[in-house]
Amino acid sequence: GLPIPAGKLTANRVQRVIVVYNPDTSTGQVFVVGHDGTILLHGDVVVGGKDSPTPTGTYHALRWESNHVSKKYGTYANTPWDKSPLGLNAFGPYQLHLKELENRGIYLHGTMGPSWNPFTALNSLLSPTSHGCVRMSNRVDISLHDLMPNPAGIEVKISADKKDIPPDKGKP
Repeated sequence: GLPIPAGKLTANRVQRVIVVYNPDTSTGQVFVVGHDGTILLHGDVVVGGKDSPTPTGTYHALRWESNHVSKKYGTYANTPWDKSPLGLNAFGPYQLHLKELENRGIYLHGTMGPSWNPFTALNSLLSPTSHGCVRMSNRVDISLHDLMPNPAGIEVKISADKKDIPPDKGKP
């Protein structure tokens, strides 16, 4: 048969992305699950607060957007991430659009700060919770982008139920 293009191979490493959060604290975790059930990536997330909760359900990735800007949230949101020396953009380097939530403006994205920043806390200067988006550290955001450069169609489950945390099949 024909060789599989490298891009397709990389995209297919990810079977699904699962976000599980606690609505009381607006914090949670993201798990990126491979086809063999191993957890390829795991990190902390911040989600929407009581006023703008993050919707739960099973969605499908649409596309990545780099350097998202918005006029809605002031100067920390309207300068492209890669044009700011310290990454002072509330959306971080990449934003994952979800087909079913596209019209609601709810995405998975990074946070303010440099690419190596392992924390989501810098955005708490603006707001301790998101406006419904799933916000992760830029380190996790970039790793997620690298694991699934062609995300179209990959399942993204967002849940407030701890039972949805996947077991890691890669560990005994």
